[in-house]
Amino acid sequence: MRSRLALLLWLALVVFAHRAQGADRPFLDLDFEAPECGGGWYMGTRGYEVTVDAATAKSGRQSLRMRYAGKEPWTDRQFGVATQQFPAAEAAGKKIRFSGFIRTERVNATDGYAGLWWRVDGENGAQLAFDNMAKRGPHGTTPWTRYEIDLDVPATAKQIVFGALLVGDGTAWFDDLRIETGGVPWAEGPAPSAAPPTAAAVAWLKGHAIPFDTAEAGHGFADLQPLRKLIGDAHVVALGEGTHGTREFFQMKHRLTELLAGEMGFTLFAIEANMPEAYKVNDYVLTGQGDPKELLKGMYFWTWNTQEVLDMILWMRTFNQSQEAKSGKARIQFLGFDMQTPDVAAQNVRGFLAKAEPDAAGGAAEADAAYALVTALTDRMHPSTAADPQAAAESAAAAARKVLQHLEARRDAYVAHLPKTEVDWEIQNARVVVQAAELLSKGHGLRDRSMADNVAWILGQAPPGSKIVLWAHNAHVHKTEGAMGQFLADRLGKDMVVLGFGFSEGIYNAVGDNGLGPQEALPPVAGSVESYLRAAGLPRLILDLRGVPADAPAAPWLDQPRPFREIGAMAARCAFSPVVISREFDGLIYFDQTHPSALLH
Repeated sequence: MRSRLALLLWLALVVFAHRAQGADRPFLDLDFEAPECGGGWYMGTRGYEVTVDAATAKSGRQSLRMRYAGKEPWTDRQFGVATQQFPAAEAAGKKIRFSGFIRTERVNATDGYAGLWWRVDGENGAQLAFDNMAKRGPHGTTPWTRYEIDLDVPATAKQIVFGALLVGDGTAWFDDLRIETGGVPWAEGPAPSAAPPTAAAVAWLKGHAIPFDTAEAGHGFADLQPLRKLIGDAHVVALGEGTHGTREFFQMKHRLTELLAGEMGFTLFAIEANMPEAYKVNDYVLTGQGDPKELLKGMYFWTWNTQEVLDMILWMRTFNQSQEAKSGKARIQFLGFDMQTPDVAAQNVRGFLAKAEPDAAGGAAEADAAYALVTALTDRMHPSTAADPQAAAESAAAAARKVLQHLEARRDAYVAHLPKTEVDWEIQNARVVVQAAELLSKGHGLRDRSMADNVAWILGQAPPGSKIVLWAHNAHVHKTEGAMGQFLADRLGKDMVVLGFGFSEGIYNAVGDNGLGPQEALPPVAGSVESYLRAAGLPRLILDLRGVPADAPAAPWLDQPRPFREIGAMAARCAFSPVVISREFDGLIYFDQTHPSALLH
């Protein structure tokens, strides 16, 4: 249970886990006295109601409450969670004590319990320390009781997330959380001001915001001309999104890709999707071969299986046909840079070895054996039943690395009788299998570094000076330590521009209590980035976040930690966490009202 929960906690909180550390002493709302969603806690998990409770408290006026509210009987793969982030520099190399009061009511005793949890990650998201009270959390019906976690935090800690959880049905309350580092009580910083923006701050925003007419493609670029100055001569433009299921975000990315490809010389487009599966879509974009709707479905993710993404793919094909007629060659490619699923990549490598080494069965046999280990661990329909999942993951990753090393060592021999581009592509497929295996053996935080490496590989294969558009979640493109955007920014510097996407209110698609479907977003919390942008009174705007003067009326909103919403594939009621927005993005694209993406079936 413990190892599985550690992985599930990471997967459920992957968006939150990349949030900016913000001030040296951030406000963590350890006593849950802030208004709902105003304390920076990420609250949610399918089947659970997670909220502040003004009717029950151990101290102060409120507590945190978790209650299993699923329509189906609880299973041991479900848990409720609330998450906060602790500044790693405050705890690195020290012993921490994390404590708090817990009360329970009818929590099932067989597999369920309530608990505190604390997780420490190092380089590339590798888990360094973890405790979730799996063997000692209360269950049944219990009174308010203080519980503690004592943990040594390695000096190499890069990121710390912590919080409370409920495994099982029933209800649990949490209150009066406390943290000690090195035996010294840790005092959190003041809560961000929830006061509305001043008249001067609103005037500054109205004077600097770039309004635009529509998110829909095919309407020309007259209203987007100021954006060209923001992008400048950058060769990489990364486009984020505040949810994985918002129509306007997807439409605007399509429109920006039209601008970048049609008028600014961008010839590459890459999305947060598996590399080899996305490459099949590229065949259609370049040659017209295949059914684009089926190819899109073949990328696995429901997030991209939408009419908006399909419309962009169809436009790419039409655009390339027009360019072929004019210049004799296509101008935009559709690629992927993710690596969570190894199946197609492994199949490609097996096929290549059969072709490149028909008389040498050793390499193919080694690949078959290695990839069988990997797929046994990553098969979503048939999860691994290994007695020691960590050891099995390490063995699978080591076996996959041997296959990669086999191909790399023989590259020159392959190139002697096969096209260089084909050889390098199959070596990259072998690398994708290794990356997928290492997600389980080294931690899911490795994903962002791997995605950055894959983007770099794409650029390395392209002609010098090629320009690329990247499409991913805000949590991947932004420049916080550990995110894909940070790894790319370290390599590219000012040659990359990152545009985040935000919204105030609307409906979005995500996986919620009733499965995949429309979810309603709460209005912006007081004092949030979105509440400030809404004050401009514009339905749509673009804001250049670079070089905001320290004395500008907008500085307290853009250059200081403020709640900012980010929702991934899972629905979340409270998804605001502290962000210094100008450090994470070069620009922000904002919509006041949004609608759900149009899912394809």
